[in-house]
Amino acid sequence: MKKLFSSIFVLFILAGCISQPAPTRANITPSWIINPNQNDKIGAVGSSMITYDQKRSTQRKLAITRALDELSLQRGVKVQMKLTKEESYKNGSGTTSIKEKANYSANTEITAHIEDVYEDKISGELFIWMVID
Repeated sequence: MKKLFSSIFVLFILAGCISQPAPTRANITPSWIINPNQNDKIGAVGSSMITYDQKRSTQRKLAITRALDELSLQRGVKVQMKLTKEESYKNGSGTTSIKEKANYSANTEITAHIEDVYEDKISGELFIWMVID
């Protein structure tokens, strides 16, 4: 009886080792997330988890804003941003509004484009790689 349990246990261990999926392009994190300055390109990465309103567009805007802020820091641009969230409730119904205000001051202008986008399928975090034109 002990031999039977031992051999079943060994089979489960071997089956677990054999069934591990091989890495694919879909589950490999891109190298630009760690090193956004590659291939002679000056870049920055912005990321965002799923936002309060659960909208993909809001998550994308936040990641783009963070990437632009990083590029601005690299280029010596001074950025001041103010984000205000207002909520009001009356008789069980509510409304939410967000106001944004950003001030940029610099001697140079930054133009950039989105080079690549990656979404972590497990966490839902969105990464956007922006590169200076």
